[in-house]
Amino acid sequence: MIHIHEIKDDRLDKLFQNFETSMDYVSNLEYPIKLNNYGYFLRIALNILQKDNFDYLLNRLHCDKELERNEGGYSMEDLDNKNPKLALKDLIEYLANAELKIQVMSQNIKNGTLVADREDIDFLKDKMVRHVNILTSQELKKQLRDNVFKDKSIVFYSFNGTKDFDFYYHLPFNVHLILYPSEVSLYYKQIQRYRTELENELTSKDRYAICEIKYDPVKIIEVKVNPTLEEIIQNLDERSNREYENYKEESDSILDDLDEKIQYKIHFSNGKKEIIDSNETVFNSQNMLVKAHRIKTNDKIRIYLKEEIAENLLQIAVNEEPEIYGKIDKHSAIWKNALTMLRRQYGDNLYERLKQKGLRVLPTTVEGYFRGNRKFPMYNSDLRAILELNNQIECFGEINKTKRLYNSTMIALGRGIKQEIKQFLQKNTLGEILQKKKFTKETLQKFIEKDMPLLEVTKINKLSDE
Repeated sequence: MIHIHEIKDDRLDKLFQNFETSMDYVSNLEYPIKLNNYGYFLRIALNILQKDNFDYLLNRLHCDKELERNEGGYSMEDLDNKNPKLALKDLIEYLANAELKIQVMSQNIKNGTLVADREDIDFLKDKMVRHVNILTSQELKKQLRDNVFKDKSIVFYSFNGTKDFDFYYHLPFNVHLILYPSEVSLYYKQIQRYRTELENELTSKDRYAICEIKYDPVKIIEVKVNPTLEEIIQNLDERSNREYENYKEESDSILDDLDEKIQYKIHFSNGKKEIIDSNETVFNSQNMLVKAHRIKTNDKIRIYLKEEIAENLLQIAVNEEPEIYGKIDKHSAIWKNALTMLRRQYGDNLYERLKQKGLRVLPTTVEGYFRGNRKFPMYNSDLRAILELNNQIECFGEINKTKRLYNSTMIALGRGIKQEIKQFLQKNTLGEILQKKKFTKETLQKFIEKDMPLLEVTKINKLSDE
């Protein structure tokens, strides 16, 4: 059963109405202003809890120039008191300072499990007046799959459309939703959708032919939803399940989709410098993951480049665990050397000769093979074509086996490695992914020492300021 705890607040209602009115005003000018990003900002504002996250969101709103670069050439003075940027700024600032959801949670949650964004867990533990079990949505789903979840009551503090509704509605527990009025409207909109789908089934000819009982649909008064918010929820509904889960785990990850990027150049005490997106995460001195926009001078952090983390960790494993991963470099060298020899032999005719042997990729990809951009060819047929043309087809089986090991390991390391590194830093234990891929504690420790040392921040520059 679902219980709705709607947050009642007159000031919030006025600010929301002001934003909605301003958005409607600019969309109906002679040259309408389309503000694609503002719905995302609003959605994030309704999801987050912590002051730092609100400050970051306000910074992103400040940097966004959709409104200022409008095609009609309208100035901010032209908009006067119908400026949606100022209206949204006021709304976000109020949500940050009022802490409305936190108040409702601390007053009403007496037991059960609270489902939180990953980075909100420690924050909420400090805010709750009673001990409450707190899980991420992924942790909850894993416990449900493993049939180890014991609570009879679950609390959620956000609502993000169809996927959330379908999950909440079918939980066999008491579900409590702590929501702003706009989110409550979205929830009831989903109730209508669900009821419509049921009625379509109940009024179908096939059903009547089976039972000969006529069903008369109940007239429903349509729920009105803020159009800006409804459009964003529709965009979220259209995302893949994996993208949606990532969004649920880190509520501001959707800001990565926006055109206006904020990057920082981080200077370290050892002279090293790194450029990192403001929404990326780093490890602080307490081995917690924090967003880059929270880093301050004199902080000690472990920084990693997400594009390189899996490759660098695997390279450590190649050196430290040669019995498992040692053949990767050896077998990678064999097909690359074969390709080099074939170019010397066939010159400009190489691509056509490889195509005759079953090569699938385009010429530009083959040029990438020569530049060393890949450990192994993209397709098994490419590997076979190269080895067969070079009279080394007997090597195909062993090299292809190593290729499968490499690809599966890279995919696994790309999925949840940040959380597994966090587990190792905090508890000195290996997570499920690393254990499954036969990594050792020694390998991970050497990777951390080499690629993720704890460094002191001496200076932070926002790149747009340089």
